[in-house]
Amino acid sequence: MRFARTYGSRLYPQNKDQAWQFTTGPELDTFGVPVPIEMKTFGLEEFNFNKKLMNLKLAYVPCYGTERTYPRLFVNELHLIYLDRRNPKGCYMHYATLYNVVSLRNEQIISLRPLLAPNLDEIYFIEEVQQYFGNDMGNFNEIIQTMLNSNVIASNQNNRSFLVNVKYEKLVILNKPICCQNNSQMASQWKRNMNYPSDCNKK
Repeated sequence: MRFARTYGSRLYPQNKDQAWQFTTGPELDTFGVPVPIEMKTFGLEEFNFNKKLMNLKLAYVPCYGTERTYPRLFVNELHLIYLDRRNPKGCYMHYATLYNVVSLRNEQIISLRPLLAPNLDEIYFIEEVQQYFGNDMGNFNEIIQTMLNSNVIASNQNNRSFLVNVKYEKLVILNKPICCQNNSQMASQWKRNMNYPSDCNKK
């Protein structure tokens, strides 16, 4: 089991169709599509809960996107976590789990591209995204097209890698994210051990 940190999206547990479609800004994100007007970024993990990607069982996980750690080994249980800075103790929140996760390889892109290309509008260009980007939508569109045409899975998260980087067998979205705390060193946002206290504020 491993814990992969994703970036500072705003979670909407009451509406799964809107989950992780909006970001909270550059202070919580170091990678993503830039939004110059609002000085924000939009990471690819925002789209992991889109029904099209869920049906394909494909996802983007940031720690799988760097050349230094590529390709990651098989993981039978990958907990997705984000840092909740509203909590005074800086708790991480475990919000979803991927099971039987395999790092995609560059040679698989040829077969994956035809699966993603027809669904770009329904995955990346939905109405909520257009509202978010506004005048920056053209820039976002260009970056997504560039990434679709990429021939590499990992490229140091610089928007030149392919749109997805892992395949999994099962995804479970927690109805209520579980608070947990870091109990180990971090390697490219991949944590090996986390504690699950009943209340992070007591620590």
